[in-house]
Amino acid sequence: MLKRTLIIVAALTAPHTAKADAIYGCWTDGAETLVVEYSKVITPGGDSPEAEIDRHSAVYTAPDGERDAGKVLAFRQLNDAQVARTVHAQTDGAAVGAREIWTICEQVNS
Repeated sequence: MLKRTLIIVAALTAPHTAKADAIYGCWTDGAETLVVEYSKVITPGGDSPEAEIDRHSAVYTAPDGERDAGKVLAFRQLNDAQVARTVHAQTDGAAVGAREIWTICEQVNS
């Protein structure tokens, strides 16, 4: 029982990993990373813009100086290891470009 409890605690406290069945954690496309916390996102450029976040998605406007600046970025969890990134026009919300699949980040030791 103790071993099981330690495994659960380790899983819940591991830095920058996504939690099972929720979008919270770190996601990457191999070049950029996005961190989704309960009340904020940290963009690939290190900004923390206003965002709409729920258990399985995060939506925010890409800040100036970042890829797709000024467009609305939507990340929707597909499963425990993948999220889909879609870009939408600010004016009408229409999807722009291809959907990208991002994966959970490898554990980062802080």
